[in-house]
Amino acid sequence: MIEQLKAFIENLKTNPRVGTFDEAATKQAIILPLLHQLGWNTYNIDEVTPEFLVENGRVDYSLRINNTNEVFLEVKKTGEDLERFQEQLLDYSFRQGVELAILTNGTTWWLYLPTKKGRLENEEILYN
Repeated sequence: MIEQLKAFIENLKTNPRVGTFDEAATKQAIILPLLHQLGWNTYNIDEVTPEFLVENGRVDYSLRINNTNEVFLEVKKTGEDLERFQEQLLDYSFRQGVELAILTNGTTWWLYLPTKKGRLENEEILYN
């Protein structure tokens, strides 16, 4: 698996078209093949759930194990500045108790570890 993953990444680095991908092409040509190589069943929507509904929005993918959201993955087009999307992804992850959140444009990957598991409404709010 490691050698296949390395070869896949090397192919991406040398493919001049990668920089022109829109969000849909980034998902199809980079994200889904990569998830597949990492062992996720990209054909099973109960495991790799696209456009997962989170309150008043959607996250591009929820990676699920035993019907539990384990990873939220938000994808943007290649070259997109990721900074303006991180707050929303972290908010979704925290509110849903997801411990790993990933924001990517296919070439840059930001991984987040929200600090508390559990839904936000279950947290006790203290006032001074």
